[in-house]
Amino acid sequence: MKLKLILFLLAAFFWAGISHLEAQVKVASIFNDNMVLQQKTKAPVWGRALPGKKISITVSWQEAPCETVAGKDSTWRVFIPTPEASFDKQTITISSEGSSKTIGNVLIGEVWLCSGQSNMEMPMKGYSSQPVLGGQDDIARSGNDFLRCFTVGRNITLEKQNSCTGRWEIASPNTTPNFTATGYYFARLLQDVLGIPVGIIHSSVGGSAIEAWIPRETFEKDFPSIAIPDDISNEKRQVLVPTVLFNGMINPIAGYAIKGAVWYQGEANVPRYQEYPRMFAAMHKAWMKYWDNDKLPIYLCQIAPFRFRDNAGNAFLREAQLKIARTQPNTGIAILMDTGEEMCIHPANKKAAGERLAYIALARNYGFSNLPYQAPVFSKAEYQNGKAILSFENTGLGFTSFNQPLSGFELAGSDRKFHPASATIVRGKIEVESQAVPAPVAVRYAFKGYIKGSLFGSNGLPVSSFRSDDWDDVR
Repeated sequence: MKLKLILFLLAAFFWAGISHLEAQVKVASIFNDNMVLQQKTKAPVWGRALPGKKISITVSWQEAPCETVAGKDSTWRVFIPTPEASFDKQTITISSEGSSKTIGNVLIGEVWLCSGQSNMEMPMKGYSSQPVLGGQDDIARSGNDFLRCFTVGRNITLEKQNSCTGRWEIASPNTTPNFTATGYYFARLLQDVLGIPVGIIHSSVGGSAIEAWIPRETFEKDFPSIAIPDDISNEKRQVLVPTVLFNGMINPIAGYAIKGAVWYQGEANVPRYQEYPRMFAAMHKAWMKYWDNDKLPIYLCQIAPFRFRDNAGNAFLREAQLKIARTQPNTGIAILMDTGEEMCIHPANKKAAGERLAYIALARNYGFSNLPYQAPVFSKAEYQNGKAILSFENTGLGFTSFNQPLSGFELAGSDRKFHPASATIVRGKIEVESQAVPAPVAVRYAFKGYIKGSLFGSNGLPVSSFRSDDWDDVR
């Protein structure tokens, strides 16, 4: 009898423990200590609880709690009004029938998503034998309670996930080494200028294709010819498989209130450059849907020059990225023609990438409309007296080559053979000529895999590589 009683009591305690665990309210993993919430919005907070359970969220900046009831699928979502940004530390308490979780050291400020492949993933401490220019000094000086980063743990999967690993980290010499370098410099400049807390959510994977960051339903609707495998266990490069990174690393954070996203990816799509603008548009549209924001901005880094196997392939991808910024709403581009390294696909100068993205955000999203954030953009070529006369948009105060000869220009005649050409800045235009091409019909600038840009706007920003022809077979 004693044995039966003991077993009965053990079972009772066991099932009571299970019931208690099930009754506990759970909140999505991105909501944890040290997080930054987007200011002046209705920020969603979500999680899981037993169906029908009442969820109450109390925040330190207002008296009245926000409440909801868990649905039949055990999920719940509450929209919390957030105040203006400040350096005041806040708390959030989520409770349900005696179970509660308190999130501390919360800041209200600006939040951006940072995504892409290895050039976004590259941390402040650099990669093996690949340092970040000035990274060591910037890490040592990085202590800043009001700049924070959440890094989404890598997860490559064919099934949509609702949770992810990661935690919010406060910038300091102990944590900043692992922050995305491009994202860190972007956030640091935003905070310097805005004078408010800034948080970044970092979700990127080296070597990944843009297709991996797009949800399955987009392929079914817009790209039905692209097959998604049922199993990726035998895939040699899983990060190229459509949907797998959206499922594991975007879906769990989708909806978290953000101002916008910055994107540094493209090297993996060089062989498929023709489709890149359409792919980017599809990804952008899907993200707008998941964030319930049809004006969500995504600002991208143009990939830097590098000597690919196809010596001109990445020039075509750079052209495709420039097309995105010129034709797709709520986009912008940071040109990196002066930061490329011939034998390293990961340019050390991540400060240029991050800060040029920040220029766009400051001008487009934060009211600094007079900030000259764009370099001149090639618009057309006219041919007169053996010269190509090039016109540009966004010329501002004109061009500069920093007192160095212009280089990287080429001309071709009707034979479609390009020859090096000299170039001169003349009254807001560029004149290009070559003795080898007396009757030019096409002009190119820096249209190579690896090349150092020589042409800049007067604001110091480099002009993108460009061409006047559409001869994709001429490389």
